[in-house]
Amino acid sequence: MSIDIVDLLEDFAGLAATAVALLAAYRSLTIGKSLVTRVYRTRAYWLAALMIIFVAFALAGESSSAVATDISNNLFYVFLIALLVFIDSNVAAAKEIDFFHKDILHWHVLRIPLLAIVVASSVIVAVVSAAFPAFTNSLLYDIVVIAYFTLLGVVFSYSGAAMIVIARRTYDRTMKKFIKMLGFAILCYVLFLTLFIPLDFIYPRLGDVVTTFIAIAAAYFFYRAAMSLSPIGRVLEEVV
Repeated sequence: MSIDIVDLLEDFAGLAATAVALLAAYRSLTIGKSLVTRVYRTRAYWLAALMIIFVAFALAGESSSAVATDISNNLFYVFLIALLVFIDSNVAAAKEIDFFHKDILHWHVLRIPLLAIVVASSVIVAVVSAAFPAFTNSLLYDIVVIAYFTLLGVVFSYSGAAMIVIARRTYDRTMKKFIKMLGFAILCYVLFLTLFIPLDFIYPRLGDVVTTFIAIAAAYFFYRAAMSLSPIGRVLEEVV
């Protein structure tokens, strides 16, 4: 596989993922405006904010300038934390709707440690990368990066599993579909974060191409999550 083909495939997949995420942000905003119930309206606006961060991260990553790279890296960290906070808010919303207020997969106990792990590890990687640029070319740094993304994979795999379990247990049909689509998006995002590790050992930059295509799937499921709220919006418009 030549470098030109790799670049072409990666650029195409990146643009497609960005377009789908932008559409998801737009639909989330328009649907959110029509929703009266606070819990669903909050889901829509949260999702819109996440997709805007996703799009900004992708667009900044297209530039080769040092400033754009720094912005892209910072937006990546912001997206991670915002996504985890969003997941936590969905667990809380589902628990509130549930008649028995069940704690899903001990989330109430683990939510703070999970957030602390993501924040602390991201800060360490960011500070080391900024303060010791020469270190980024070393084997030790590669090991640190692999460990970091593996850790993120574990955290968000658990988070995605929590979403799937909630979707199976909740009786609210709208929340069930929304959280199920969100769970699928998160699990795709786990592949986006981790699959490059083995693939890059097989062929240079193969991981970048494959994970960029996986980003399309993640953006698509985020879009489906937004659209799962649309029937409520249509019903409200018909009533008015």
